[in-house]
Amino acid sequence: MPFDATPIIDDAKSLGELDGAVLGFLDGLAVCESRNLRPIPPWHASLHPERMAGTLRVLVRARELIGDEQRWCRRTYARGWRGIPVPVQSAAAHRFCALGAIMRAGGELSVPIDDAHSALEWQTIRPVQDWNDDPARTHRDVLAVFDASIVAIERSGASRGSGSGVFSRR
Repeated sequence: MPFDATPIIDDAKSLGELDGAVLGFLDGLAVCESRNLRPIPPWHASLHPERMAGTLRVLVRARELIGDEQRWCRRTYARGWRGIPVPVQSAAAHRFCALGAIMRAGGELSVPIDDAHSALEWQTIRPVQDWNDDPARTHRDVLAVFDASIVAIERSGASRGSGSGVFSRR
């Protein structure tokens, strides 16, 4: 047990040990232009591998939730099919804003969303809900920011310790 009394955990999982859906999704990501991709800050890259894996899972699931433009919305976290605002975890919720999708994904996966929210906000450079609700914002812009966040986390994990990090491909 380390000096801070934190229990020692098993070896970190490599990206190859994560769910196959996550791997398939990462392979299908559009190539993000490096000028639009902001690297994840050191404070996030130094997180425990399990937290980084959880962040990645939440972002991937949130992107899946709003992958179809009909499943994306503005001005509320979630809406039912008739456009009426509903709670994010409601069974009636079928459309989500960027932050609402993160909240729903975190609930479905039972994973904290703070790191995923921060990673997305790091790419938008302003509060996610304000950025999402901007009238000039398009669905394509939202997906591109999710892709950039996922790629940035993937890269920050792969750069940890010569490929032995949580996101290294073996």
